[in-house]
Amino acid sequence: MNQPIDNRRAVILIGHGSRAAGADDDMERIAEALRAKLGGIVATCRMSGRGVPFDEAFDQCVRQGAKSVIVLPYFLHFGVHLREDIPEMIRKAARRSPEVRLSLGRHLGYDDALVNLVAKRIGESEGLCDVRELAPAPTEGS
Repeated sequence: MNQPIDNRRAVILIGHGSRAAGADDDMERIAEALRAKLGGIVATCRMSGRGVPFDEAFDQCVRQGAKSVIVLPYFLHFGVHLREDIPEMIRKAARRSPEVRLSLGRHLGYDDALVNLVAKRIGESEGLCDVRELAPAPTEGS
């Protein structure tokens, strides 16, 4: 499973996106770790908000020599973006670049590793303060 990525193959992690600065930092960290672990082209993009849109990430992969691109949805739930929006975006890119093989990978969804992560987060949360003691969330511009 930890096979190095062929340099002609790219992976694009596609997330929801957000208007909030830094909201996608964890996805960027995952991409960086995948680059270190697997090598090859690993890009990120967003459906909306801040960050690189899909078309730009895809075009960049092609310019870097990718002949095959796996688009991996960085989503837990199989909602409208996964059922309709992302497949349509990928089909449009495939029509623009028929020489590139495009695959829609599986979303994060259910995995035993995720169960372990959620259990870990529950344990980490046991000693946290009551929500009424939390500082107000910063708003844009503050």
